[in-house]
Amino acid sequence: MNAHQYSHHRHLCEPHSGRSATSPHECWLREANRDDIRDIADWLARPAIAQWFDFGLGRQSLSLLAVQAMAQSDRHRLRVFGVRGTDRPSGLVAISDVTHRFGLGSFWVLRDPTRAACANMTLAASRQVLREGFECDQLHCIGTWAAQRNIRSQRLLARLGFRLIGLQRDCHVIDGQRMGRLLYDLLPQDLSFAMPI
Repeated sequence: MNAHQYSHHRHLCEPHSGRSATSPHECWLREANRDDIRDIADWLARPAIAQWFDFGLGRQSLSLLAVQAMAQSDRHRLRVFGVRGTDRPSGLVAISDVTHRFGLGSFWVLRDPTRAACANMTLAASRQVLREGFECDQLHCIGTWAAQRNIRSQRLLARLGFRLIGLQRDCHVIDGQRMGRLLYDLLPQDLSFAMPI
């Protein structure tokens, strides 16, 4: 598929630039807009959130310019989600480092605990962005990792259908404590499907 075909295919998979249809959980999912990009950069500037990430070369935060570049790149699929009745996003689900030749991508998610929430909203938003990755970006395998202390993320990944494939030992630091990263992968047939949001 050449770049023009890919761009057209991606457009067909993303007919809505605003809110998607709401789910029974009363939440929405959309492409990140200019205000959302500021929110994402602000979230990643908070040490309590940034400590769980690694964007390469030990970087745990991203500048506003870096988030803008990601949002405009075909190598990243950034979606914000929130509660119906408010336009402010409560979190972000993303597939980054999309490699079309091999059909690979890396999943990551964050949620702002200070913003509105509804039941299972992170799970529903994650399922939807993963489905888009498989169907629209034609990915074959999506990988991710979770720090050993991040029990909430481990539970989310298990509910989504990710399989634990290994442990990278002693490679992450949170609050001065060294720990490992649990490594996961997901194939299209492993994704636990539910109604899209």
